[in-house]
Amino acid sequence: MVCVCVCWVIPEMVGQCLSTMLMLVSMHWFIFLLNLPVAVWNMYRYAKVPMGNMGVYDPTEIHNRGQLKSHMKEAMIKLGYHLLCFFIYLYSMILALIND
Repeated sequence: MVCVCVCWVIPEMVGQCLSTMLMLVSMHWFIFLLNLPVAVWNMYRYAKVPMGNMGVYDPTEIHNRGQLKSHMKEAMIKLGYHLLCFFIYLYSMILALIND
């Protein structure tokens, strides 16, 4: 399970924080404010992993019924968030191409 933490959780957290900082540097305030809560949430989740657990998605903890429901809800919220961001980024790219 350490592989899941190293292969998925950390790159997601780094990518989200990097894109948030790039939006801040390029002064895209709306997209920065859209990305900031998710970046903070990813860092919070990674920092709050209890000692002894293998990572954010510990297999011995996730099979608990309450954990499974909360992880599924979080996954659906992230899916909706990424879908919304995809269309916002696509609209921004098309608008930038038209204005050039």
